[in-house]
Amino acid sequence: MKRARWAILAITALVLGMIAAPPAAAVPSPPGGNDGVHVYTGELTSQQMDTLLKSGVDREEMRLGKSADGKKVVVEAILGAAQAEELRRAGLGLKEQPLAADKDKRVAAKGDGVYKPYSGPGGIREQIVKAANGKPGIAKVVDIGTTVNGQPLTAIKVTKDARQLRDGTRKAVLYMAAQHAREWITPEMTRRLLLHFLNGYGTNPEITQLVNTTELWFIPVSNPDGYDHTFTEDNRLWRKNLRDNNGDGQITSGDGVDLNRNFEYKWGYDNEGSSDNPASETYRGASPQSEPETRAVDNLAKKVKFTYLLNYHSAAQLLLYGVGWQQATPSPDDLIFEALLGDDATPAVPGYDPDISAELYTTNGETDGHMSKKYGALAITPEMGTCESAVASVPDDEWTQTDCAGGSGFTFPDSEALIQAEFAKNVPLAIDLAKSVKTPDSPVSPVGRTVPDFKPDTFTVSYGDPQPVAVVARRSLSTKQMRFRINGGPVRLRGLTEWKGGERYGDENNEYFAEYRAKVEGARPGDRVEVWFAGFKTGTGTVESKHFTYKLEKKSNAKVLVVANEDYTGFNPDYPASVTAPKYAAQYRQALQSAGYSSETWDVDAQGVPHHLGVLSHFKAVAWYLGDDRLAMDAQDVVTQTPFGPLPDMDVKRSQQDLTIAVRDYLNEGGKLLHTGETAAYYGFFGTSLGGIYYGLDGAPDADCVITSQDGFFEECLILADDFAQYYLGVNGRNPRGGPTGFTGTGTGLNGASGTFGGPATVANPLDEAGSLQVTSDTLPPARFPQFKSSASATYVGGNGPFDPVEGNWYVAGEHTDDAYMRLTRTVDLAAVPAAQQPKLEFQLSYDTEEGYDNVIVEAHTAGQDNWTTLPDLNGGTGTTVPAECEAGFLLEEHPWLLRYLTPGATCAATGTSGSWNSFTGDSGGWRQVAFDLSAYAGQRVEVSISYVTDPGTGGVGAFVDDTRVTTTGGTLGAEGFESGLGVWAIPGPPTGSPAGAGDFARAQADKTAAVSTKDSVFLGFGLEQVASAAERAATIKKIMKHLIG
Repeated sequence: MKRARWAILAITALVLGMIAAPPAAAVPSPPGGNDGVHVYTGELTSQQMDTLLKSGVDREEMRLGKSADGKKVVVEAILGAAQAEELRRAGLGLKEQPLAADKDKRVAAKGDGVYKPYSGPGGIREQIVKAANGKPGIAKVVDIGTTVNGQPLTAIKVTKDARQLRDGTRKAVLYMAAQHAREWITPEMTRRLLLHFLNGYGTNPEITQLVNTTELWFIPVSNPDGYDHTFTEDNRLWRKNLRDNNGDGQITSGDGVDLNRNFEYKWGYDNEGSSDNPASETYRGASPQSEPETRAVDNLAKKVKFTYLLNYHSAAQLLLYGVGWQQATPSPDDLIFEALLGDDATPAVPGYDPDISAELYTTNGETDGHMSKKYGALAITPEMGTCESAVASVPDDEWTQTDCAGGSGFTFPDSEALIQAEFAKNVPLAIDLAKSVKTPDSPVSPVGRTVPDFKPDTFTVSYGDPQPVAVVARRSLSTKQMRFRINGGPVRLRGLTEWKGGERYGDENNEYFAEYRAKVEGARPGDRVEVWFAGFKTGTGTVESKHFTYKLEKKSNAKVLVVANEDYTGFNPDYPASVTAPKYAAQYRQALQSAGYSSETWDVDAQGVPHHLGVLSHFKAVAWYLGDDRLAMDAQDVVTQTPFGPLPDMDVKRSQQDLTIAVRDYLNEGGKLLHTGETAAYYGFFGTSLGGIYYGLDGAPDADCVITSQDGFFEECLILADDFAQYYLGVNGRNPRGGPTGFTGTGTGLNGASGTFGGPATVANPLDEAGSLQVTSDTLPPARFPQFKSSASATYVGGNGPFDPVEGNWYVAGEHTDDAYMRLTRTVDLAAVPAAQQPKLEFQLSYDTEEGYDNVIVEAHTAGQDNWTTLPDLNGGTGTTVPAECEAGFLLEEHPWLLRYLTPGATCAATGTSGSWNSFTGDSGGWRQVAFDLSAYAGQRVEVSISYVTDPGTGGVGAFVDDTRVTTTGGTLGAEGFESGLGVWAIPGPPTGSPAGAGDFARAQADKTAAVSTKDSVFLGFGLEQVASAAERAATIKKIMKHLIG
C-alpha cells in the first residue's frame, strides 16, 4: 500500500479515557535554511580521524571506505550542520552527502505508512493511549513527566488490575525506546510489544500468566520532541532532544541534549564517553539530569524499582550490557547477561552481537549504568537492525540498498513485512525477561543457558602466602566458603567476605552476584594449592565451583616486581634465536638494589601474564618495562590484512591486553607502577584514531585480526584501548622524538634526577623513537577531572626535535589555538641601505599546521603607510594558493585584516586591497631556512610581522621561529635568537577585527616532556636501561620509588 500522507498538527485538547494532554508550551521554531542533521562524507588522514572521533561521533554510526589513492579513509558520518562546520574549519574536508533528487519521494512512494510521529491524530501517543483504554482491566496510562516543549511523556503500565494496584507492587520490567529520535524502528518494537501483551491476554496462557503476575511498563518514545522533529523537513536524522542550548529561539544543529548521556551516574566522567560541546551529537547537557525527559524516567525507576530494563536503540545489531564508562570492565551480574544473551555464535536475537557495553567505545551518563547503579535494574540495550541488514534479509523484495543511502543505517525501511520481521526476532528475549523477574539470578534464557553459581578468578602461579583468592558468586547462596588443600592434604575451610570494589571500579552491576574473597594460608614455596568454593542453595543443597590449582612459586618479601615485557619471542623487532631471556631485567633489579629496594622478576615471555592477585598483589610496586620491544607480536600480527591492503603495526598479542588489565586491576587496589619504554603508549599505525590497537578477532581473541570489510575497522577486531595510558598513567598521547642525549627531572617523582643516554642498550636499540609525551591534565583540567590529575615530571636534553629551539635554549613558539592571529613584529630601518645591497629578513622556521586552513605569513609595509602585503620566501617555501574554503567566508569574517591580501568571492582571489597572498601551510618537516626580500623598502623604515593565522577548528602543532637576522651584501644589520629576551621584536597581539585572547606567540623553551607522574604511577618515554650510568639509573629509580611507595 502507498504511504499515507500526514501532517503534524497542533493539539488543542486530546482526551482519551482518564488522560488529558496539557496545553502545548511555546517552543523554539525550526531554523530557516539548511541547518539540520545530515550524512557527511570526506577523505581523512589518521590524524583527522582522531579529530572526528574526539568530536563525539559514535563509532557504530560511521561507515568507512578507501580513498582512490589508498592513502586516506573515506568516512561517512552523521553530523549536525554546526558540528560539521566546526570539523571543516578544523581541516576535515567533509561535505554533505548528495542524494538523488527524487530519492525521498521514491522511497516514500514504496512505503507502507507504518511510521507515525508521537503527537497529533493517529500518532504513537494516541495509539498507545487508545490501546490501553481498550483494556482497562490490565492497562493504565501514566504520564510520567513532560518534555522540554511541554508534551506529555507517556508510559503504559500493563498488569492485572493495573489501575487499582499501586505502581511497583509487582516485580516489573521496563521496555523503553527512542531516546535517540532518529531510531524509528525502536518505537515500533515497543509499540508492537505492548499490543502483543494486550491482545494476547486471555487467549495466550503464557501472556496471561505474565500479565497476571508481573508489571510490564512501556515507553515507546522517550524523546517525544526530538522524535516529532524527525518528521519535519530536513531533520530525519536528528538524534537529541529539543533543548535550545543557546536560547536563540530556534532549534538548529547546535541544540539538543543526548538523553542517553544525561543521567547522573558517571555523568561527564571524561570527554570521550560524552561531549561537553553543545554541537556534538553526544552532548551531555549542562548538568546531570538537566533534561525533564531524563528526570521523568529516573523518577519512574525510583518509584517502580524495575528488575529488568530493555532500552531499545538502533542501528548496529548489538546486545549491550554491563559497564559502559570504562573499557574492558567485567562485573558480577554479567553472568546473568551471558546466560540471557548468549554469544556471537548463538545470540538471543539472531544476527545480533552480545558484548559488554564499552567493548567498542565508552559512554558515560547513560541510562543502563544509572539504572543499574541507582536502582538495581538489570539493564540491556538491544541495538536493533540497520536499513542495510533489513534490506539484505529479503533480497527479492522491492527494497534495495540504494534506498538506504544517506541514512547511515538509521532509515529502516517503511515496510510492514520488514518491520514485523525485526520485531518478531526480538520478541523471545523480551518475553523471557518478563518470565525472569521472579528469579532474576536464574533467568529464562532464549538460548537455553543457565547461570553458574560461581565463577572463580583462577591463576596458576602465586608469589606469596597468605594468598588472596576471589570468586563471583550468587548472593542468594548461604554459608559461602572457600575450600582449599595443600599438596592433596586435608580440606580446609575459610569464610568468604564480599569485596566492595577498588579505587575506581568494582562496586557496580552486583545486585544478584558479587565478588567474594578469602585468603589461603600455610603454603610453602613449591607447594601446590587446590582451591574451590561452596555454598548452600535452597532447594538444591550444597553447590561447588570448579576447582583450580596454583603453585606457590615464591614466598616473596620483596617490595618491587620487575615485569620484563621484552617480547624476545616476538617479531617487532625480530630477535635472533640466541635471545632466550630478558636482556635488561638485571639492570632494573640492580638499580633497585642500589636504591635500597628488594625485587623479583616476572618474565612475560616465559611465564605469561602475572595475575593481579596471584602475583602483583604481593608487591608494593611494579616496574613494567619494554626493553627493545616496539610492539609485542606473534608472527600473524606483523602484517594485518585490511580492505586497504596489508598494514603494519596494527595488531598485538592478546597477552598485551591481558597484561594491561592485570596492571589496571592492581592499580585499582592500591598498587603503584613505574612504566618505561621507548614505545610505551605507542598504539600503532593509526595511533589513537582507533582508540587503541587491535589484539585479536571479536569473539576469538587469540585469533589473528583480519579486517574483511570497510566497516570492520570498528567491528571485526578487539581493541587494546588507549584509555589505560590516558586515564590511569596521565599520558594523553605521544610523539616520537629522535636522538635525545639525556633527561632532567623537573617534577613529582623525578625532581632532581638526571641521566645521560647511552651504553649497550642504545647500541642494540638506538633511542630514535623516544616518547615525547602529552599530559592528560593539560586536556582534562584537574579542577574538572580530578581523577585524572597528572603532571610532566622530566624533560629531554639534546637531540632537538622539529619543534625545539634550533639554536640555544629559547625561541618564539606559537602553539596552536583556534581563532588565533599571532604576530611577531619588528621595524627594520633601511634608511641608509640601498636596494643594491639586497636587504633580506632571514630566520629559521618550523611549522605544523592544518594544511590549507591554517597559515604562516610574513607581512610587510612601509612604516606609516597602509601598503601591507605578504612576502614570498626566496627559498621557495611559500605558495600563493588561497586558504582552504576561503570562499566560505568564515576565515575572512574572523580575520578581516586578511582582506588586504585576499578578495572574497566564489573563487576567492589571492590579491586584496593593498597586497597579495603568500603563505606557508602544512608540515615543514622540521626547521627550514627562509628569507624575504626587503629591497623594495630600501631607503625607508619597514615594519615586518611573522604571523600565524588559524581558523576556528583544531589544527596542527603550531609555528616556531628562531635565529632571526637582517642581512645585506655588506653584512648582518642585526640578529636575535631570543636567548635573553625578544630583543628588537615585539608581540603586539592580533590586528583589529580578530578575536582577542585566542592565543599568541610567546618566548619559550621547548616542550620536551620525557616523563609523566600521577599519585600512583610514573611513566617514562624511554627505557631506564637506555641510561648509560648505573649510578644514574639507581638514583632515578630511587626517586621514583620514594614517590610511589616511600
